[in-house]
Amino acid sequence: MPFRPILFSAVLLAVAGCGSQPSEAPVQPVELPVQQSDILNQLQGRLIGVPAGSQVELALLEVDRRDQPDRLLSSLQLQGQGEPLPFALQFNPEAFPAGRTVELRGRVTRAGQLIMRLPAIPIESAGSQALGDLRPVPAP
Repeated sequence: MPFRPILFSAVLLAVAGCGSQPSEAPVQPVELPVQQSDILNQLQGRLIGVPAGSQVELALLEVDRRDQPDRLLSSLQLQGQGEPLPFALQFNPEAFPAGRTVELRGRVTRAGQLIMRLPAIPIESAGSQALGDLRPVPAP
């Protein structure tokens, strides 16, 4: 019978040894200061004449001398609703290349087929701009 109290004491000591204090204090989160590059500008306007059920993609592109896209600065995808479609395309003004050509381009597809395109719109400054009403034209 004296074996039971010894076994009980051993189990109690083993369980007590499992509970321990954390070895390190928890790390507190540090709030980083907002950097200028975290502030985005935007191009805003409305697309007129986009059919319901279509997909719209707008892209802010740096283009080369041959008018070919060189670098994507920002893009936005929208769903056509058959009525004027407002958009706000955000971009980082620090990524805007000085002395290079930047254009807003767009395309409208339905069931994977190109049905309309937005003629290239030159964007000459990195500031936020209201472009007004834009009208895509039928694709060739």
